[in-house]
Amino acid sequence: MGVFSGLEGSLEKYIEGFFKDRFKGRVQPAEIAKKLAREMRDRRRVSVNRIYVPNKFTVHLNASDYDHIAAIASAFSGELQEYVNQKAREKKYTLAGPPAVDFVREELEETGFIKIESGFSEAPPEDEPAEADAGVLEHTQLFRLAKDITVVEKTPAVYARLKVEAGPEKGRIINLSKASQVIGRHAGCDIVLNDFSVSRRQARLEWVQGRFAITDLGSTNGTWVNGSRIVSKVLEPGDEVALGTTVCAFKVD
Repeated sequence: MGVFSGLEGSLEKYIEGFFKDRFKGRVQPAEIAKKLAREMRDRRRVSVNRIYVPNKFTVHLNASDYDHIAAIASAFSGELQEYVNQKAREKKYTLAGPPAVDFVREELEETGFIKIESGFSEAPPEDEPAEADAGVLEHTQLFRLAKDITVVEKTPAVYARLKVEAGPEKGRIINLSKASQVIGRHAGCDIVLNDFSVSRRQARLEWVQGRFAITDLGSTNGTWVNGSRIVSKVLEPGDEVALGTTVCAFKVD
């Protein structure tokens, strides 16, 4: 178990022992952890179903404080990244991607200086899928298509569409006119969404035995139908499909 794997209270108690002596008179690890948690809280972005928070942090330290931790900076960063994950699960936040904490040396005379910069990083490449966050999946249901269902490669026999109800492109109508379409942020997708929280290749929509099915392509933040995170699921008229901060209603005529 890492130094920051507990909640904030137990973290502080731990530091009062071993770390407090080691960092005596200098910036304390608990101070940095608290500032990271505060940065997540202050920069959170609330969507329809989730609360997004930054995942990339740069910690600026006074030169003396930085030099004091330089030898263990890599391990220290790992502990803080673990703490960020724990805090996100505790607060039910959704990280924009895998957490990263880096340190920067500042040429200042004042000791005890801490400045935190944060950002929302882009999703990792699709050939390097992020591990599913246990805190997110714990209360969700996973759906898979039956093995005997196959995709029929022909033009859909119905007029189906996604109507964007929330997100950067609210009001947009997305017509599903092909038997197979990839939806994502990348310009090469069949359906391109202008949403930073959507993966480059988020999901695939397929015409399956007279119905449309949606399959997640290993996206960072997951594909959700009616509030449940899915792997693959046949869509029914009126279903709510959430991709990042974009929420769509599935409609069929």
